[in-house]
Amino acid sequence: MSNHITDEMPDTWVREVVDAIEVCGHEVTDAHESGIAIDLTPVSMRALDADPGEQLIIGWTERYGIDWGLGRFDQVGDPQTLDATTPQDIAAAVHQLLTTGSAS
Repeated sequence: MSNHITDEMPDTWVREVVDAIEVCGHEVTDAHESGIAIDLTPVSMRALDADPGEQLIIGWTERYGIDWGLGRFDQVGDPQTLDATTPQDIAAAVHQLLTTGSAS
């Protein structure tokens, strides 16, 4: 069962998170109040054991708060808690996910 990402993130907060992720050298392909999508490189696909076409989605769910998962922009099959709250902490966790496959 997929969890839907809800429209909960303020635009200014989304912009700050996107800017922080891009400073880490990752390209954000889509971002708005319902989530942030990052296309995966071959290296990040291997690190995350992702299927072709999946993206890394940073979003907000009622169940987890800030979370991440693999999937498409409006659905993530198994969202995982992203233990971060500031844009810089989120960007650091995203960088770690994309390079090692783990957020911690």
